[in-house]
Amino acid sequence: MIRVLIVLLLTSFGLYTGAVMAGEWHVGASLVCSQCHAEHGSAGGEPIPGGPYSTLLLKGSINELCLSCHDGSDPTAPDVLAPVSMYAQAVPSESAAGHFLSAGTMNLGGHTLGITSAVPLNSAGRSLALDCGNCHDYHGNTNYRNLRYDPTGGSDSIDIAAGVDVFWNAAPSNPPTPAGSAAAYARVNIGYKSGWVQWCGSCHDQIARNSPSILPAHFNLHPSEVSIGQGSAHASVNHWLAGSGEGFTGSPFTGEGISRVPFLQPQATDFATSQQVQSTNMVFCGSCHAAHGTTNTMNLRWPYVDGGANYLSGCQQCHHK
Repeated sequence: MIRVLIVLLLTSFGLYTGAVMAGEWHVGASLVCSQCHAEHGSAGGEPIPGGPYSTLLLKGSINELCLSCHDGSDPTAPDVLAPVSMYAQAVPSESAAGHFLSAGTMNLGGHTLGITSAVPLNSAGRSLALDCGNCHDYHGNTNYRNLRYDPTGGSDSIDIAAGVDVFWNAAPSNPPTPAGSAAAYARVNIGYKSGWVQWCGSCHDQIARNSPSILPAHFNLHPSEVSIGQGSAHASVNHWLAGSGEGFTGSPFTGEGISRVPFLQPQATDFATSQQVQSTNMVFCGSCHAAHGTTNTMNLRWPYVDGGANYLSGCQQCHHK
């Protein structure tokens, strides 16, 4: 027990010499125990209202604890809870992962926190009361955003490394600042290369396969990690490369058009090259869905299910007809 406490303390002060950590916060020297735990079941010598809680947490649940900072109340912490305003200066004005609704609220526009529900497109029929710790390692690891190596809790090791599989233009500031966090976590600051389909497919395994179908269909489901220029994708390559016209911002149709959807750039070596628009760009889960959620049904980046002027905008960018 004493050895465990020593390791925790050394980790929180950045002295533990285990694996090199690459997460932006809650890792290495920035993993400060007192930000989440009360050493003796009290905070500042005062009893914690409703506490003490399990494992000496400052809040009654992981979701409540994480959202106590990431709900917009701390301007230096990325805001993941609707309504969100900290990314208002970016175009599009959203974070890379989107946003949640409050824990305990059924969320048709994204992942639902704290309510037991079936995991969509999971072949094992898994049900889960999702909390932030299902996807993020709150004690830190070497992955981008401290993403877990296996969100199912299994033994897989899925690496999503910053500077290898994902790139940013503006790195998160250390220590965090309001302007630094707003810039670092904005959607326009992130470029993608690889690993994402495998990571999302760990839970949603029914969409992880590009299984062939019967002609004239080529796939049973929408393909992922398939080049837009590949003939069987039925994509309008020249329209994608141009980045203008139907589906894109500035569309000739009034009220229609969205920013270019995210894509994989398999040749990327840094942020600049991750932004290169080419026929070898690939569609991945994040092209159509935001990990945390959006204002549209099913985490979609445009209102395909909900309808309206933009309901085909994302589709038109690749499949212009």
